[in-house]
Amino acid sequence: MGKVPALKHGDIVVTECAAICAYLADTFPQSELAPAPSDRDRGAYYRWMFFGAGPLEAAVTYKSLGFEIPADQFQLQGRAGYGTHDHLAGDRFSAADLYISAQLGWGMQFGTIEKRSNFERFVALHRGRPAAIKATEIDDALMKK
Repeated sequence: MGKVPALKHGDIVVTECAAICAYLADTFPQSELAPAPSDRDRGAYYRWMFFGAGPLEAAVTYKSLGFEIPADQFQLQGRAGYGTHDHLAGDRFSAADLYISAQLGWGMQFGTIEKRSNFERFVALHRGRPAAIKATEIDDALMKK
């Protein structure tokens, strides 16, 4: 499809950020980046992964194109309010937190998502994780090459 990002793992090619996150979480269950299929938090995990790939991405695209959805129509677009929890699927970090915090952080950085204190707190919490700091350091070093 010529899409970026893309992941090639053996003979498997996966595109779309949420699909890549979900694929990696399921392929490497020891990472504990997704609730187990039988875990009650799996539903919330799926909801937020698909919310990020659907309504949230659409909202960012609309904003980028200068199209504003009237506030009274947000529910029709799947754009409801956001909570103030540290994690989206239960009480521990998952690929859903990674994906949504990345979406929110990027959107706020470029002005396609309104800065809100709960968004900023959520993004800062997840950008401050040791694994996120290490990943940023690796990316920054590669950008210099």
